[in-house]
Amino acid sequence: MTALIALATVIGLTLTLLTAVARPAAAAADLLSQGKPATSSSTERASTPASAAVDGDGGTRWSSTFSDPQWLTVDLGATATLGQVVLHWEAAYARAFRIQTSDNGITWTTIHSTTTSTGGMQTLAVNGEGRYVRVHGTQRGTPHGYSLWEFEVYGTMNGTPPGSGVPAPTTASLEATDGPLTTATYTVPSPSGYGSGTVTYPTASGTYPGVVLMPGYQGTQQNLRWLAPRLASWGFVVINVGTNTLTDDPTSRGRQITAAGTQLLALGRAPGNPISGKVNGTLGAVGHSMGGGGVMVALRDDPRFRAGVPTAPYLPNANFSGVTDPTFFLTCQSDPVAHGNTYAVPWYNSMSQAEKLYIEVPGDHLCPMTGYGDKAKQGKWIVSFFSHWLRADTRFSPFLCGPPRDADKNNTSLVTHWMDTCPF
Repeated sequence: MTALIALATVIGLTLTLLTAVARPAAAAADLLSQGKPATSSSTERASTPASAAVDGDGGTRWSSTFSDPQWLTVDLGATATLGQVVLHWEAAYARAFRIQTSDNGITWTTIHSTTTSTGGMQTLAVNGEGRYVRVHGTQRGTPHGYSLWEFEVYGTMNGTPPGSGVPAPTTASLEATDGPLTTATYTVPSPSGYGSGTVTYPTASGTYPGVVLMPGYQGTQQNLRWLAPRLASWGFVVINVGTNTLTDDPTSRGRQITAAGTQLLALGRAPGNPISGKVNGTLGAVGHSMGGGGVMVALRDDPRFRAGVPTAPYLPNANFSGVTDPTFFLTCQSDPVAHGNTYAVPWYNSMSQAEKLYIEVPGDHLCPMTGYGDKAKQGKWIVSFFSHWLRADTRFSPFLCGPPRDADKNNTSLVTHWMDTCPF
């Protein structure tokens, strides 16, 4: 009997091993979402931001306001093929929700849907592609909002990863006048909806985010000409804009930012020009004074703009509390026209759902313009901000939210006021 039992055991183990060998290997999948930029339709409080759901820390969470519907989106930085989504719900879960993907953050495709979720830890097999992935809750499971400890997206990246071709930054390289990529310029032949446009772009092959530069009152392309080659040489396609008239108000400048972004994307899709195929569809904007007010208008009104840098921004009687995109306010300590305390700081404080950075530096209203201020530092901060938020290139993050930042932040002769929502 003992021998029979032993023989049966051996046969059983052999069959188990044969079965295991016969199984096809599971497809490789990477965790793509951790540490990537995240946004949401709302946040319950400052301590429960969207970023907490993708930070890899099971003790932090995103939580929405107490209403339907709500969403949480993660930007993977490039298109990926998706195979699995893991949702680790807090007690406030979604009874009904959809997992959706998008190439542009505007048009969405549903790859999973349920109306009978019970919360907890859910591992979902999915099949889809996209750069942006969101969980879109349509019915809460409790009277509270929606809350996730972690939102994990697994799959494989397609094509060129973020930052490909751009070397790892250093303090010295970011503070240099030009970055590592060779650039060229192209004059827009027929501006549509704005006065004039000069595009500065990397000559290397690849696709890059687009950035619109908008001058202030009585300003021209000269206002921010210093910034165009800096950004382009770090992997951006930059259109430096002249306005329809020198006296256009901030709201009009916001519409012109939108128009310039539209034409930049169209040029990237059209054959026969030097930026054809170079613009990846993601947009940001920088503006000075009334142009800074225009950047805020574009962030509020045009969802294609994913991040903005208003410098010494000016726009009286405006409400930007609904802006959810990452925003970097750069202001001037002795500004008699648009002091940060008048416009930028109240806007910063009202934007409870956005990732934010505020830096005040010495100088008057002209401090962000060509020929004024410390361009090595300003350039480093703006390049790092857009690299993190438009390209999901976290190699640049420490210069805004890490030890390399501290030498700037703690230098009172360089920075007179610094606020942020770190860690981004």
